[in-house]
Amino acid sequence: MTTAAPQKTTQFSSRVVPWMKLGQIVDGTVTAAEAAKLGGIDFKVAERPLYFRTNGKDSTYRRIDERKVLVHEDTNQWLGIVSKDYPVVQYGEAFDFMEAVGVRFVAAGGLRGGRQGFMVVETDVQFSADFLPDDDQKLYGVLRTSHDCSRSIEVMVMPLRGRCMNQLTLRSFAKNVPHRWSVVHAGDVKSKLAAARASIGKLGDYAKSFESNARRLIETKVTDDVAETILKYVLPDRPKRPQVIESILAGWHGRTETNGYDGTGWGLVNAVSEYFEWDRALGSPESRFLAALQGQTHNAINKTAGYILTRV
Repeated sequence: MTTAAPQKTTQFSSRVVPWMKLGQIVDGTVTAAEAAKLGGIDFKVAERPLYFRTNGKDSTYRRIDERKVLVHEDTNQWLGIVSKDYPVVQYGEAFDFMEAVGVRFVAAGGLRGGRQGFMVVETDVQFSADFLPDDDQKLYGVLRTSHDCSRSIEVMVMPLRGRCMNQLTLRSFAKNVPHRWSVVHAGDVKSKLAAARASIGKLGDYAKSFESNARRLIETKVTDDVAETILKYVLPDRPKRPQVIESILAGWHGRTETNGYDGTGWGLVNAVSEYFEWDRALGSPESRFLAALQGQTHNAINKTAGYILTRV
């Protein structure tokens, strides 16, 4: 495991995205297999039979034929218990899938003790030349899969705003324009991966929706009273909610170096992202990374953006 300095394109250079602390940073042009090896997730997963111990004087071990155990082949570390028909997709096989998504592998590593693996690629999808020209925006793809049945093979779009290093995992808010693709570990997984590869070729559609939504949010003026109403809708009703709202509003108005766009919907979305990414009591890099993909950060910025786009 290593860390790396922020990318040169980062405008707010004292910040780094969580994947820079979670796994090996990939420098230069490498294949998916090479990135997996650098990230320490190129190990093989082996299948082992599952037994249980019976009670009584003549206690013995009985095999459970309907289940099997997945283990790290080299260390015999237990990873998960799955059904007997569960098709094992090695991390290397899953990450080969990413060759079709991006032009440069950025990082790879393990999550939850190797039970999950992830890989980040910088895609070749470009935003319009006039889209926030002074605010670097890049589109990444994040793949996660697991050997403990906690998740399928999943690819998610990860827009990264260089000005603040916020992971703006916004949905497209458009029908038939997904921001996430999943392949369940069942049946002919390799054929499903091939089919999903064609779908991910439509990342350009997501980029257009992201641009369109951002422009609408920039053009939407939001008063403090409306912003407070939105944040009450977004945040759970807990004792410290007033203080959180005050902190987000202060960041919305005061942090021009990171948020910008004071008084607009885009500024408020970024202030919410800023709070969850940097201001609240932070957990581990892993928890922060996962929060942007599927947790509090992801839910908060999408509820904020969705409210403004549909109700303001």
